Amino acid sequence: MRIRNRLAGAVAGTVVATLALTACGPASSDTDGKPAVVASTDVYGAIATAVAGDDATVTSLFANPTGDPHEFEPSAQDTLKIKQASVLVFNGGHYDAYMEKAADGAAAAKVDAVGLQDPKGENEHVFYDLPTMQKVATAVAHALGEKDAEHRAGYENRAKEFGTKLDGVISRARGIGQANPGAKVAATEPVAGYLLALAGLTDAAPPRYTAAIESGTDPAPADIAAANALVTGKQVRAVVLNSQTENPVTTALAATAEAARVPVVEVTESLPEGVDDYVAWQSDNITRLTDALKPRP
Repeated sequence: MRIRNRLAGAVAGTVVATLALTACGPASSDTDGKPAVVASTDVYGAIATAVAGDDATVTSLFANPTGDPHEFEPSAQDTLKIKQASVLVFNGGHYDAYMEKAADGAAAAKVDAVGLQDPKGENEHVFYDLPTMQKVATAVAHALGEKDAEHRAGYENRAKEFGTKLDGVISRARGIGQANPGAKVAATEPVAGYLLALAGLTDAAPPRYTAAIESGTDPAPADIAAANALVTGKQVRAVVLNSQTENPVTTALAATAEAARVPVVEVTESLPEGVDDYVAWQSDNITRLTDALKPRP
């Protein structure tokens, strides 16, 4: 768990308190009578939207391409949306602790991505676990179908379509490893860890380095030196950088990589600006990983 999650955990108490104050009666649909889905982040909102189509509304609480979702503080209006939702979609695993706590007091159906992961992993960023995101889409379709039987077939068909599209991305990801057996990269944080594993890539970054970056602290000088040596010695084919939580240490590593002509692949924890489609987002991630590993003169 990231240390930065403690802030979200602290806020969660306020969320639950606000829910208690607003618990005046059930309201499980929006003003148009459609089921209302509330997602913790726009990543899960994009998946829910792909399933909902025009038959349900979707609201994402965190949708900031330059912010840190770990530090998100929901407003009173956000908690009211959670209270009124038909379906809640969130990461779980303490990644979006504010949503987990609020979900405990809500009558909505809950889709917890971590709860759908099999086998369970230690990395909380399961939104980069593409097979699990297929399960999330299926679970959203089931939840919406239970709330809105009239449009059940539409939800189920769109979830299948989403899964089929993601099958193509999964195939492309696996192709990276097949084309680059034994390839190593260095990730500043384990954000895209599931995707890298799916692509057959080994993250060679020093564990203490990534643990420090993930917890919001500076790595020890020896660990910084070890990470830099991976790059200057061209022991890795690319550096994978979380662009939403850059700090002087990771920025310096990226600069070292560029000087050594080692490609830097930026990843994010929420949808990049101008992107509203989960499949397109992950497809682009695969394209940039593929390009980064191409032989260079």
